[in-house]
Amino acid sequence: MYQALYRKYRSKTFEELVGQDSITKSLKNQISKLEISHAYIFSGTRGTGKTSAAKIFAKAVNCLNPKNGDPCNECENCRAIAEDRAIDVIEMDAASNNGVDDIRELKEKVVYPPQSLKYKVYIIDEVHMLSKGAFNALLKILEEPPSHLIFILATTELEKIPSTILSRAQKFNFKRIDKRIIIENLKRITELEGKECTDEVYKLIANNSDGAMRDALSILDQLFSLEKNVIDYDSAIEVLGISSDKIILELVKALLDKDLKKAMENLNAVYKEGKDISILITDLVSRFRDLMVLKMVKEPGEMVLINNFNEYKELSENIDIDEIIFIIKTLNECLVNVKYAQDKRVVLEMSIIKITDAYENNLKERIENIENYIYGKDFNREDIPKTLQKVKKPSSNTVKETANTEELKGESAENTSVDKIAAEETPAQEEETKQYYKADKDDIMDDELNSNKIKSDWNNILIEFKKKGRVNIPILLSSGRVEDYNNQTLVIEFEKSDSFKYKAISDEDNIAFIEDFLNNYYNKEIKVRFTLNEDREKETAIEKLEELFGKDNINRI
Repeated sequence: MYQALYRKYRSKTFEELVGQDSITKSLKNQISKLEISHAYIFSGTRGTGKTSAAKIFAKAVNCLNPKNGDPCNECENCRAIAEDRAIDVIEMDAASNNGVDDIRELKEKVVYPPQSLKYKVYIIDEVHMLSKGAFNALLKILEEPPSHLIFILATTELEKIPSTILSRAQKFNFKRIDKRIIIENLKRITELEGKECTDEVYKLIANNSDGAMRDALSILDQLFSLEKNVIDYDSAIEVLGISSDKIILELVKALLDKDLKKAMENLNAVYKEGKDISILITDLVSRFRDLMVLKMVKEPGEMVLINNFNEYKELSENIDIDEIIFIIKTLNECLVNVKYAQDKRVVLEMSIIKITDAYENNLKERIENIENYIYGKDFNREDIPKTLQKVKKPSSNTVKETANTEELKGESAENTSVDKIAAEETPAQEEETKQYYKADKDDIMDDELNSNKIKSDWNNILIEFKKKGRVNIPILLSSGRVEDYNNQTLVIEFEKSDSFKYKAISDEDNIAFIEDFLNNYYNKEIKVRFTLNEDREKETAIEKLEELFGKDNINRI
């Protein structure tokens, strides 16, 4: 009967257990020195060797002729355990035996000494699936275990195991296996099987196994079904149903070039070949992750193990890190959405349109926010003092400091930063500007302050905030607008799309600073309230109640 590769080549000694050197060394030392604990917890992702290590450990502690902590695999005890004939080595699946009755039954059996071996070993797989009652029953066994009993608990979700269990066992965390180690092991097994694969195939398997040797061997097993002397890359991607590196690279380039037509054509080609859309999105996320690492790390080494390395390296040098992060976020959102979508292709197409268009729009929005931050939303050129009108164009350094965008050509004086203005003013001009910025307090005392007056002063107020060192406040306020001033309360409204800035500016410290500044600026006691556009109807109703019953008689909650 045919045996799967991951079963056929399951590690039989600690030396054969690849990628977990520190764990195997510790376990071998314990066995050699006869310092064996009564309970162990093996945790880690799937396919990293937890169950294999447990079986090797069970053989080693019962071996008649151990060799430096490793089982000999030749004595009667080793053969009995390897052939599943040993009744003293019990392997349980906690997913299907997770009730309190199962553990109570286990509790009754463990008191009996082993029949033929030195130790009775219980291997409980997926132990985190046990119920609360079952864990409590297991705890009773671990508190006072018999001397002949050893528990090995394997789990992929260590955080779900109660701390009372964790504190009574030795914990070993099995890490993901390095891709290069996976490739070396795949080459060894391929040679033993009398097969041959190209190096690109080994890289493909390693990249799709997520650090799990069992997954890698399962993929290799699937490829061995091809009736070919040499398994090449094209055959491998055809069998596995994944997209080729070439078409992934073309799609990545199209997204970076904002070429919607080319991106859609590549997607259509993938779709016609019957490839899984979810796998395609996952591959795209992986490639943009590689671009991110190549962009930020000078020598990525084993962090990036891909074909077409030089091309991706060149792409990373000509792209902004913010755009990479934006694309990764968009694709991750798409990956979540396709799970519940009836047509996955449409969801991915929407994300492609967003990527090829939204970042450009985001850039424009950022520039507009900078302009509004400097001059206010109700900006009127006649309101700018003569000293400011002399400034024609910002320098390239100023553009970088304020916008952090691409080079802006032919910009007018509206894009000049406050820092640039302040730097160009002479002492006499600075005094003139200060006089302009300062409100005429006597006029305000004579004439009632209203929203129109505040709107006309708003640009100057934002600049004064900047001069006081509170740069965050004018940036946040630039997305809001002066909506109303009534009953000594200034209402500043934000659109729903700017809810993040609305929450940030609503901090008590920010409100206190703004109110204190406005009180000194207008020589009046002024309260500030921020609202979202979606809450406008509610605010209008509350204001009417305040007018009807008095502001002091209405409590806002």
